Amino acid sequence: MRYRLLLFLSMLFISTYINAQSEITGFLGIKLEDKPYVAIDKLKKRYPNVEWKHPCIHLKNVTFIDTKFNDLVITYKNEKLVEATFTLFDDASVVDNPFKDRTTILNEAKSKQNQITNKFTQAFNGLGNTLCSKYGNPTVSSDGNAIWRDTNSNSITLNVTLNNSQDEIGINFSGTLTVTYRTATTNDDEF
Repeated sequence: MRYRLLLFLSMLFISTYINAQSEITGFLGIKLEDKPYVAIDKLKKRYPNVEWKHPCIHLKNVTFIDTKFNDLVITYKNEKLVEATFTLFDDASVVDNPFKDRTTILNEAKSKQNQITNKFTQAFNGLGNTLCSKYGNPTVSSDGNAIWRDTNSNSITLNVTLNNSQDEIGINFSGTLTVTYRTATTNDDEF
């Protein structure tokens, strides 16, 4: 049984590697080499709320790989795309209430913390699995980012950050997930 599982996993990794693209070419129909006006035209076909604030394209509520992100910011330098960052964020709070017993407040806090953690874990895993199937296995940085690089020095970084804090008002939980495309231009030029 263990050998069958090992054989299955080996075949899965090999097929993922064989089917993986060697180049990162773009996202949402935008090619990494597209000029800003071309990217804006492509985005406006799907999203009417595209804003150009030189040197960036801003878009709210964009869906990418089955995940609805709060923001997308695409940054250009000298008419070349240097970075595009999809950002998903959420937060929740439990207000301290002197009329509730401490156990009830702690249970509410634990529930909200689990909701935030589950939401971002599922999004991270879903995005990571899709990116793995397309680009192969990433390298993982010391701070836990998953990074896919191609032969042209383009990269995709997947990051999730979960926070909790307590103040005099109550207990706060937040999460931020980003998918960042960086082009070779980012590495060559000073930003």
